[in-house]
Amino acid sequence: MGQIVGIAIVWFIIEMLLWYLLAQFMSGWWVFMWFIIAAVIGVSLMRKGMAALNPMAQQMKAGGMMNPAMRPQESTMLKSVAMAAAGILLLIPGVLSDLLALLVVLPPVQKKLKDAANNYVMNNQQKMMEMMAKQMGGQNPFGGAGGMGGQNPFGQQSQNPFGDVFKQHTTVDGTAKSVPKDVKKITKSANDE
Repeated sequence: MGQIVGIAIVWFIIEMLLWYLLAQFMSGWWVFMWFIIAAVIGVSLMRKGMAALNPMAQQMKAGGMMNPAMRPQESTMLKSVAMAAAGILLLIPGVLSDLLALLVVLPPVQKKLKDAANNYVMNNQQKMMEMMAKQMGGQNPFGGAGGMGGQNPFGQQSQNPFGDVFKQHTTVDGTAKSVPKDVKKITKSANDE
């Protein structure tokens, strides 16, 4: 946390120096207008980016699982997240943040950021699973210790309560029923309206 505060302070000092230098070369009013225009553009970029992500967030909030039919393409999600991030950066008054916002919107930079995020996730999967388990407050469903320090929340059970059913068999046992022909068929998805 201390590093983040330190970086923020250094960033702010650099931004202030750049503001001062720009105000020396052009009027301070032009710099002020630049920041106002950048903020307006930032708000519109944030709205546009969040508009594409909102239906997905609402569905996950309501049902927990994302319907694959409603999931936008990866390129659309990437552009939406990049636009929202650029909007946030444009809302922060400063020259460096505006330049970073411009970079984030460029497709080659988006691809590099996506590749870096994928590499990070692939290299730190176990750490991320343990972190999610701690946030869930229970034992890690993927193995290892969760948020309870490896303790079993149900006492000292030495064996799996389901037995070895899942280790020995891969077939689900059950019976099938015939469906009468006069049953109404679903012709459209529940998501179509």
